[in-house]
Amino acid sequence: MAVELGYYTLSVGDLDRAAAFYGALFGWEFRREHETYLHVSNTAVPMGFTAGGSSSQPNLYYHVADIDASAEQVRKLGGTTGEMLDSKSGRSCTCTDDQGTVIGLWQPAPEWA
Repeated sequence: MAVELGYYTLSVGDLDRAAAFYGALFGWEFRREHETYLHVSNTAVPMGFTAGGSSSQPNLYYHVADIDASAEQVRKLGGTTGEMLDSKSGRSCTCTDDQGTVIGLWQPAPEWA
């Protein structure tokens, strides 16, 4: 199976304002995961909002079957990996390739696969 976009997030200053804006604009529905994260519950590609981010660009997470093996491969190829994070939706980490491009890896929790 080819690896495809599996999850993405948008960084916003205020989660409630983002929910009001994008809910009205696109009809998105939300589920609060914790104080700094809202999951959008009615999109084909899973996504959410993170509070307090510094980037106005989407954070892209590529769906992988084994995040530990994929992170190890990133390092073998000359890239770096950030902290492994666990959430209700699965495990993720941010990576930087050997040219400085930042991507994310995401292994969905069983109920998200």
